[in-house]
Amino acid sequence: RIMAENRTVTIRASAAFSATAAGTPVASHGARGIVIYLNATAVSGTSPTADCKLQGYDALADVWQDIAGAAFAQVTAAATQTLTVYPGVAETGNVSVSDVVPALLRVHSTIGGSSTPTVTFSLGGVFIP
Repeated sequence: RIMAENRTVTIRASAAFSATAAGTPVASHGARGIVIYLNATAVSGTSPTADCKLQGYDALADVWQDIAGAAFAQVTAAATQTLTVYPGVAETGNVSVSDVVPALLRVHSTIGGSSTPTVTFSLGGVFIP
């Protein structure tokens, strides 16, 4: 019997983000869960923030839906965070959600603040079979 392996993916390459935007969709290829790593390396402007949440694609309705509870804590400074989505995992706000990842997912990021707020970050992930 062949064991499935974890698969690493780039969800958003490191860049300075200054506008609200959705990341490129990533296919889960039947994985049950994912661990996502957010690495914020710089912030600039006045009171810059980034709010990042995981969304799944509903093909029938042709819309992106937020995955309940699957959001990082608001980014206000350089820092790292980890978010795990996996069925049966103990749920902790902004850290872990008990759910199965959808077939197609993305991370939507909302940038806030004033005086040209910019947050530099990357999002990498590991799909868990």
